Amino acid sequence: MNLDKILQSARHIKENPSSSLLQIRPDDEFAPVTDFLNELLEENRSLRHNDETSVGYIRQKIDQLLQVIGTIPLRAEELDNATLIHLDPIGIIAESFRQILDHQRQTNDQLELAKDEIQAIFESIGGGILVLDSNKKIISYNQTLEQMFDIDKNQSDGLSCSDIICQGQRPEICPFEEMLKRGKTFSLSSGCLRNLRYYNVLTTPIKDRNDQIVRAVILYIDITELMEAKEAVANEKERLSLTLKSIAEGVVATDAQGSITLMNEVAEELTGWSLDDALGKSACQILNIQESSETDSCTNIFNDILSSDPTFKRVSQTELISRSGKKRLIFLSAAPIRREERSSPTGSILVFRDITHEKNMEMECIRSQRIESLGIVAGGIAHDFNNLLTAILGNISLARRMAKDNDAISNLLAETEKASSRAKNLTHQLLTFAKGGAPVTTLTSTRKLIEESARFSSSGSNIKCHFDIADDLWQVEIDEGQIGQVIQNLVINADQTMKQGGAVDIGAENIIIDQNDDISLTPGNYIKIYVKDKGEGIASQYLDKIFDPYFTTKETGHGLGLSICYSIIKKHSGLITVASEQGVGSTFSLYLPAADQQLLEQAQQNAATETTAKILSGQGKLLIMDDEQIIREVASQMLTYLGYSVELAADGEEALQKYRQAFDQGAPFDAVIMDLTIPEGMGGKEAIEHLLRIDPEIKAIVSSGYANDPIMANFKDYGFQGVMPKPFNMEEASNTLKKVLTESDS
Repeated sequence: MNLDKILQSARHIKENPSSSLLQIRPDDEFAPVTDFLNELLEENRSLRHNDETSVGYIRQKIDQLLQVIGTIPLRAEELDNATLIHLDPIGIIAESFRQILDHQRQTNDQLELAKDEIQAIFESIGGGILVLDSNKKIISYNQTLEQMFDIDKNQSDGLSCSDIICQGQRPEICPFEEMLKRGKTFSLSSGCLRNLRYYNVLTTPIKDRNDQIVRAVILYIDITELMEAKEAVANEKERLSLTLKSIAEGVVATDAQGSITLMNEVAEELTGWSLDDALGKSACQILNIQESSETDSCTNIFNDILSSDPTFKRVSQTELISRSGKKRLIFLSAAPIRREERSSPTGSILVFRDITHEKNMEMECIRSQRIESLGIVAGGIAHDFNNLLTAILGNISLARRMAKDNDAISNLLAETEKASSRAKNLTHQLLTFAKGGAPVTTLTSTRKLIEESARFSSSGSNIKCHFDIADDLWQVEIDEGQIGQVIQNLVINADQTMKQGGAVDIGAENIIIDQNDDISLTPGNYIKIYVKDKGEGIASQYLDKIFDPYFTTKETGHGLGLSICYSIIKKHSGLITVASEQGVGSTFSLYLPAADQQLLEQAQQNAATETTAKILSGQGKLLIMDDEQIIREVASQMLTYLGYSVELAADGEEALQKYRQAFDQGAPFDAVIMDLTIPEGMGGKEAIEHLLRIDPEIKAIVSSGYANDPIMANFKDYGFQGVMPKPFNMEEASNTLKKVLTESDS
């Protein structure tokens, strides 16, 4: 065999690497080499032993053979010439190929090991692997892929990937085709295949020496559980979002650094910040908390929340100032967010509720309780004082008439009567505190009342009233005397606080209250009256106490003026509020319910003619019942002076006895005047029930020092035809009697 033929055989080995890369070479593969060596030996028998020329010649031929084969991983320079030069030609050849064959065996062992390692990786990787040729035909796949797609390995030979993966249902995106188009690795995320599971698919090309794609390796990673977890998280977020939208509290979440990560719509409304604007900002910037103490500061709150105590929970009441500057009282609850009970906080959650309305209602309740407590005492004092005043005024009024021919005495008695009338106004103020009292109301247009009351109170002072009253102001059903008293007290309060004088703004307007207004009133139509001064203002810590009885910030003051205002407005189903800023001034606002249309129509139909304030004589038989002897005597003297015939009774039992006797004798009383309450005896309230059974046409007048008693305001509902509050003088008594007797006769 000549050398050219040997070299051609070697080139064949080189050009067919599939027979040598990962395969152990069979012995017959080296037969041409063996023949070549035998021929080489035959041709060089003449070469001398240890001759360098013969070694070089043999060495050259071996190197030439090795260079042609190329796939044998031993390089020519790796042969040890120093060892070969001492050998004869046979020894040179034998030693050279011994080294080559030893190296080849080591290489084959390493290739076998590498093959096992690749196969192990192929099978143990956490995904399905599919190897395809350039025509999408299956070359191999691992067990994971087999289990993923339930492949029958006995029937997969010659099939394409679409046969076992897609099963004829062409996907929207084919990873293999996309890889061919792009000529590089292609990744497809969240692909949903025929078994309704989700995969990440990575397709990697294998190219030959000409950069042509000859194979592809496709890796399938099952991400179904991950996708289901993401969907579960998305559903949970949706439920959380709906929950946060439906609750009435504001909710804010932060990270461990206190930066906003979440806010619901209520929190947006209360803080004035949208989530988009607040996201990532410091919670202390968004939750502008008015610090009442150092422990209530936003920084301290977050320091406490993010403390190491896993059971910590912060609850407090504080004031929140919105982005627009609106102040609200909130109930704040805060706690840390932890992944595990003992782990460090990853953030915080804050829940807060607007309790401004609740707190206002609570303060109204407390204020009412204080005033009602005062009212128990005030009512008793006023009742006794009114009884005394009745005797005083009655006697003075009677004395004036008897001394009408003596101008000097008459004038002195007139002045005394005026002074006693002012004392009557004092008891009237005390009675505004009494529990259960109801104002004696009439339908009123308040413009004239407001202007006259304000001018009266400011007369002689260094303040001037400026009015801004709506022309179309709704009418109200009020006790004119009491509301006038409120206006006067507020103007006097303004005068006292404006020591240097100036203008007091007084106005009135129509206003509609709805359920969304932060005000403690039933929704409906109201008139709003305000008195605005430019005085020193009221310190914020005193605003909650300003309507309390006996509370005052003035050096000279009894602390009852504003309490009386509060009580009067409360009994008119209204509200009085105050807003103040130190150094700027205060504004007191009154809200009074507007009269309904039905009441307006009834008032127009039943407009009563006012009785003139003068003494009216009369005639008839009267019965007076009162437990106070001095009142019985002065009333008897006044009415006898007016022309009436009078009999007296000390209590309800005696009155019933006398009335029944007169009625049975056919000489009934024309009218009865009865005291409402008799200590330890029958008063007018109980007596009228018995009298009505005797005489349903009875003409009864109720009288009491408790002028605020509901019966006094609604006397006709209890069977009375008239009312005579104590104290009364001769003019008031004569007019009431004349009206009752005249109306009854008609």
